[in-house]
Amino acid sequence: MKQSLSKFLALISLCAMPLMFINPAVADENVDYLLGAGDSIRINVFQNPEMTVETRVSESGTVTYPLIGEIKVGGKTIQAAEQTVAQGLIKGGFVKKPQVNIVLLQVRGNQVAVLGMVNRPGRYPLETFNTHLSEIIATAGGVAPVAGNGTAVLSGLRNGQPYKYELDIASLFLNEKKAEDVMVSNGDVIYVTPGNQVSIIGQVLRPGRFPLESGKMNLVDALALSGGMVPTAADTVVITGLRDGKPFKQEVDIPALFLAKDTSDVFVTAGDQIYVHRAPVFYIYGEVQRPSSYRVERNMTVVQALAQGGGPTIRGTQRNIKLYRRNDGGAIDKTTPKMTELMKPDDVLFVEESLF
Repeated sequence: MKQSLSKFLALISLCAMPLMFINPAVADENVDYLLGAGDSIRINVFQNPEMTVETRVSESGTVTYPLIGEIKVGGKTIQAAEQTVAQGLIKGGFVKKPQVNIVLLQVRGNQVAVLGMVNRPGRYPLETFNTHLSEIIATAGGVAPVAGNGTAVLSGLRNGQPYKYELDIASLFLNEKKAEDVMVSNGDVIYVTPGNQVSIIGQVLRPGRFPLESGKMNLVDALALSGGMVPTAADTVVITGLRDGKPFKQEVDIPALFLAKDTSDVFVTAGDQIYVHRAPVFYIYGEVQRPSSYRVERNMTVVQALAQGGGPTIRGTQRNIKLYRRNDGGAIDKTTPKMTELMKPDDVLFVEESLF
């Protein structure tokens, strides 16, 4: 009999033991809200409507209540604040057994910081005490387009202990993992990290960092993200990055790539950098239709270069063309070129004005 009783008591003890492992997604759902500076509250006393007051918690964490005066409520739960007001009424002899009820009208005292790849980083108040992580990211304007499939990292305190939680934002909605959408608390910091991105710089329409829909993308599709190459771009593109943890570099001939039937074997991965070099150019000024800089095409002659600029104006002729070219010593030579002479990078053609 005693042995059976011992087993029964042991079973009750095991059932009464608190759970030691708590899902972080729901661990903070039972945390009571603490009033803070800026919060708007309504204080009601049962059967005493004349004592109803709507007020705001001051920066020092206090509110002014009729008959009692200044009351400290900042940093207290709503229940503790109700008890504080009730004690003040009893102590002052105003109400013998007050039943105080405090309603939280607007949350302003509790704030979280949202940083990283969001459209409007900054500090934001918690409008309600049960605000979820996705809701505060939405308040910050949502995830920036360049973030890709980034991760939200939440850090703060829970029950006085350091707390950190990471969330794959895309999977939260794509895989319907709503249970992982934790609630945020006062003082939390949310950092949205960039996801899979590639850098495209150089001679493209819109240089910058761009998200990859997956960890890998065809080079042609990646260049399209930046608006494509500009006319002054070279034919060769350089890809640098890491492959299997080792430095990687690849030079790609773009015209040959576009002529190929299959371009899928040339790709970029997250963290890569695409550099589009500037093509060799020459300059044409003076009495021409379109003075500017132009690409030096293969075997381009002076007359072809002149045609790139639209040809001479009515005040200029081919007889008055001067070529400025830097020699091996670094000095600039001025010559009257033949129309069949080949152009070189950084050459300057100047069409002088003809008076006759």
